[in-house]
Amino acid sequence: MLHTVPPEFLVPLTGDGVRWHFHPDDHRDADVVEATCQLLADLVRPAWETVAAGAATNRAADPALHRLMVNLHLEGLDLTADGTVLSLYVDGRGTHDLLHATTGRRMTEALAAQARTPLRVADCDSRLRWTRNIHCHQPSPVPVPPDHEVERAHQSRLDDVIDGCRPAGGDDQAPSQRLLLALRHRLGIAPGALWAGHPHGSVSLNCSAEDARRLLELNIPAQPQLADVGTTVTFTLTATDCEYFADTIAAQR
Repeated sequence: MLHTVPPEFLVPLTGDGVRWHFHPDDHRDADVVEATCQLLADLVRPAWETVAAGAATNRAADPALHRLMVNLHLEGLDLTADGTVLSLYVDGRGTHDLLHATTGRRMTEALAAQARTPLRVADCDSRLRWTRNIHCHQPSPVPVPPDHEVERAHQSRLDDVIDGCRPAGGDDQAPSQRLLLALRHRLGIAPGALWAGHPHGSVSLNCSAEDARRLLELNIPAQPQLADVGTTVTFTLTATDCEYFADTIAAQR
């Protein structure tokens, strides 16, 4: 029986949902930590969506995986010295049993393959499997010691995406995702993004008037639209516009 996840938990994974667990002597740059968390979110979020869609399509042949994906929600990630741990909302005992059995292992392997990064499920106390509304996450993560090689590797992967050397994803929104990364990490602009109601590949960016002036100075290929209330400025771009403007921003290094 499918219970489905309560609507209040259906919040897409963002960089803010990745918890970096510092070692007491870890003094790495906060911008690098933020970039790493954002990159992990951008890798795992589409991977989760792909695995869930595949499970729905193949529900007749693999009902257990479909049931697991429908009754789980990805709340975040915990980055620890032992690797990246999925932080999950679990609807109840039956789903939790599936998660910590063969079905959960198959799900995690599929996610890791799609995201191209190692992932695992948190170790839970078995008695929790008799309750409902479980938040299955890493409760006491091992702190992450400084690792400059990993730090440089993550930054290099982020730069490759922004510079167009590595795809931001495999769907129609890849150009807009790349543009959002470029805006955030090259210009320090983090606009709100809206894809609903647009043709595939198009996105609306909502930003402050100050950020809008900066984007206009860079010749953003879209006309500004003022909100009915407040000072928010909106730019709507097609996938082609996103690719063009991401190239422009990437050149600002």
